[in-house]
Amino acid sequence: MGNVQFVLGGAPVTKGKQASIKDNLYMHVNYDWLQKAQIPVDKPAAGSFQDMDEAVHQKLMNDFDRYHQGKLSAPNPMFAEAMKMHQLALDFKQREQEGVTSLLEVIKPIQKLSLLTDLSHQLTDWVKNGFPLPLTIDVEPDWKNTAQNAVFMYAPELILPDKTYYTKPESDELLHTWATMTSQLLQALGYNQEQAADIVNQALVFDKLLVPHVLPADELADYPKQYNPRTLKEIQQYSQSFDFASTISELIDDHPEKVIVTQPQFFEHFDQIVNDTTFKNLKSWILTKTVNSLAKLLTDDLRQTADQFHQKLSGTQKPVSQRKFAYQIVDETFKYVIGDFYGKKYFGEDAKADATKMIQQMIQIYKHRLEKNDWLGDQTRAKAITKLDHIAIKVGFPEKIKPVYAKMKIIPAEDGGTLLGNYLNVERIKIADNFESYHRPVDRTEWNMPSQLVNACYDPSRNDITFPAAILEKPFYDLHQSHSKNFGGIGCVMGHEISHAFDNNGAHFDEYGNMTNWWTKEDFAHFEKLTREMINEFDGIPFASGTVNGKLVVSENIADNGGMSCALEVLKQSADADLQEFFTNWATIWRMKASPAYEKMLLATDVHAPEMLRGNVQPQNFDDFYQTFDIYQGDGMWLEPDKRVQIW
Repeated sequence: MGNVQFVLGGAPVTKGKQASIKDNLYMHVNYDWLQKAQIPVDKPAAGSFQDMDEAVHQKLMNDFDRYHQGKLSAPNPMFAEAMKMHQLALDFKQREQEGVTSLLEVIKPIQKLSLLTDLSHQLTDWVKNGFPLPLTIDVEPDWKNTAQNAVFMYAPELILPDKTYYTKPESDELLHTWATMTSQLLQALGYNQEQAADIVNQALVFDKLLVPHVLPADELADYPKQYNPRTLKEIQQYSQSFDFASTISELIDDHPEKVIVTQPQFFEHFDQIVNDTTFKNLKSWILTKTVNSLAKLLTDDLRQTADQFHQKLSGTQKPVSQRKFAYQIVDETFKYVIGDFYGKKYFGEDAKADATKMIQQMIQIYKHRLEKNDWLGDQTRAKAITKLDHIAIKVGFPEKIKPVYAKMKIIPAEDGGTLLGNYLNVERIKIADNFESYHRPVDRTEWNMPSQLVNACYDPSRNDITFPAAILEKPFYDLHQSHSKNFGGIGCVMGHEISHAFDNNGAHFDEYGNMTNWWTKEDFAHFEKLTREMINEFDGIPFASGTVNGKLVVSENIADNGGMSCALEVLKQSADADLQEFFTNWATIWRMKASPAYEKMLLATDVHAPEMLRGNVQPQNFDDFYQTFDIYQGDGMWLEPDKRVQIW
């Protein structure tokens, strides 16, 4: 799962006829775009985020081409290594000649497993090499003491995106697509049709064993419930087959006083899931997960075959082009190296200064709103303001590249290097660095997002807000765009990320990112009442042949709500405030067209409400919206005053 963070990004849109702004803000503002927009064949959706993302990719792909043509110099040695990886990813002819040889070498250790004890004896090396396992172990900041790192244990991912999928009508069809794809890949590796079918069926049986014991997305969205410290002795009792305590001690070269278990109910059933009887199915599950994740790094035919399940799940029509695939590989392996290049080339100091000033304005307004808040007691108010004062602001790109990237050396094809071999070596370096970080203090200057990512986030364990360079573009933000549009776009986003410090999850973390209670009992009870109102506002709204789960999306809705309230107050202090532009741009940034399959997946798994609802429902909570567009009872956008929700 990685560090806990709350991000923007999101969901789909339903079709509808053009409407008056009084009846449907989102459809009125985006009607023309929705009529004309086409979903690219290699994407599940089109929209503001997707369009901006594509523009970033095109810039960087062109830059990479120029580098290989000798028209662009590497700004640092790490970028040069990234371009070696890119060259390998582009060389489909070489991989055609190599065939499946490199993957056959990778799966040999899996094939050699005869007994569960064979795997248990290799458990530490298995983790270090990044092989799939029915659990994940990593190192992250300790949520109760974020100056130090701690060991975390997670349950594994299922084949389908969420456990709720297994009760949906489409689950059989999706699993059939997965089975067909996996069988084809196994046969390409030399298994006959019957062997492949047996392996696939065994993997599906093991996956089915996992389903009852993992948490659904809406429960995983409640982060404090995932902090369950256990001693090594307690960890050891989870399994009769695996020596978890020794493995953890070997991985970090230490004996930690505690391990944070995010889903204890899973590990309490671990022996029922992983034992001598289920070993054969576990082995097949490991093999299929390995093959499915790595086959894309072989021939182009296998890359396309390995994309079939993703296409079915997301509703995309084709895999990405070879050129875009090569970009994705280098972005995945050298993410922050590419981000450093993008930020320094495409993000100017003027934009950074202006965006930082906007954030500081938002924080000051937030402080003012906390000071005059009518339901917070003095003690909680003082703590909230202290937390606000300690929020670290990160805009554009990091000052330094993460040191782990300096360890990555790519072996080119002329020296015997393969794309798969280098890819796995990079992963091993990252895994080793992660476990080594147990002995390092937490670096609060590190970023959780690279600058080329069109997104933003709040990290409660660092109490920081991050706005990568790539999101500081139209329609969210532009130096030459009106003040009102900027506040309806990036201003609301800035307020959104600040509000995450005080949403139903962020409220459990203090100014240093430590998970601790800084509320009085009475104030938190009132906050929980307001949180339930936000859950109820969205819960059960029909969408994408289903309904919105208000519990799943509540933290993001609290953040949207707080972001809009703050941005509105800042803007109204300006002499040139235009609230029509403000609300119009708010609706614009959430425009999206998506495949039905993608809509369903996001509805089940995404902690953000569907885009159309973000565009429409939040403005309904603010009196300014009704006054701006002369909306009254009987209009479609009217919401009774006692149903309007405001928290911050």
